[in-house]
Amino acid sequence: MRDEAETSGVPVLLMLLLAGVVGASDLNTPLFLAMQQFTAFFPDTVWANLTILGDALVSLVLLSLFAFRYPSLLPVGLLAGLVATLFTRSLKPLLAVERPLTVLGDQVHLIGTDLFNFSFPSGHTTAAFVVAGVYALVLQRNRLTAAFFALALLAGFSRIGVGAHWPMDVFAGAAIGWFSAWVGWTVAQHWQWPHSPNGQRTFALLFLGLALLLFWLNTGYPQAIRLQQLIASLATITSVIRLWQIRRNRR
Repeated sequence: MRDEAETSGVPVLLMLLLAGVVGASDLNTPLFLAMQQFTAFFPDTVWANLTILGDALVSLVLLSLFAFRYPSLLPVGLLAGLVATLFTRSLKPLLAVERPLTVLGDQVHLIGTDLFNFSFPSGHTTAAFVVAGVYALVLQRNRLTAAFFALALLAGFSRIGVGAHWPMDVFAGAAIGWFSAWVGWTVAQHWQWPHSPNGQRTFALLFLGLALLLFWLNTGYPQAIRLQQLIASLATITSVIRLWQIRRNRR
């Protein structure tokens, strides 16, 4: 098993360091504008599809895609999501950082819904890194960890591409998300009920319900509706498979 400090601590410290450097050196605005210039080379649809991976409901549903093979993804993910939500919901109104659209106006290339306030930290980035961190800690496979981390980085980068967040927001969100995944993973190891037949059935039903809700979710990014429907469909199928496994094992 990979060393826990390497899996959880290093990414958190790295992202916090980047957030601190960007904030302390007044690089937020020039870095944001430079990144937006780069993202303009790609179609808006690319960034819209990447950014919905950090939507709160989408991220929870993504955790259920391999639950039929790794059932512990569900309780770990739910706990991690609760911790991440507590962090982001507390910090956003407390700090009340204005979004790029409020500060820069027409200089921002906006994709999706207009957002003006409560920028720090990036909730979408936090959620994306919760998913990546949970998968990394539960599966404990180096290559998959790198792949999940890279995909979460792209989802975080997309928040700058769609004009919703500053770079500092994204780095802080990444640190919070990965840390929350570690907390969820640590607590879940001492939580026995999810491993019982009733607990497994309850979690499977809960995530099936979330998958079904995703079909009707308005993410604010209509360009990504096909990916949204695909994720919802796959998660519904895997949740049904998980419920069938539980029922078969109880016979």
